[in-house]
Amino acid sequence: MPFPSPADDYLEPTLSLDDLIVHPTATYFVKNSGLAMEPTFHRGDILIVDRVLTPLDYRTVVVVYHEHYYVRRIITEDERIILRADNPSYVDIVVTPDEIEMWGVVTYAIHKDTSPTRKLPRRVK
Repeated sequence: MPFPSPADDYLEPTLSLDDLIVHPTATYFVKNSGLAMEPTFHRGDILIVDRVLTPLDYRTVVVVYHEHYYVRRIITEDERIILRADNPSYVDIVVTPDEIEMWGVVTYAIHKDTSPTRKLPRRVK
């Protein structure tokens, strides 16, 4: 019988996307296609959306409004809902609760690194 390796005490836990999902049967991966949530979310980011969570103020949500999907921050005031983009170039959408369908709450975003691929010059000391 071999002796255990001393390195076994230093094993790193594995990383899995499953660890980010609380409700597997109600969680979806959505590709962001707009610029309304820049700089928080970028075009092409993968958003992890949980359809079970209750949207709280200033959380990012996916809503259906006039048969279109929108990713916005939700702000509730009295009998109206404000859907606010993080990009200041976009205007707020002000609706009543009956005008929208709350599709889900964004819990995580997966962002591709789009840093320049060219080689940067070395600094001379």
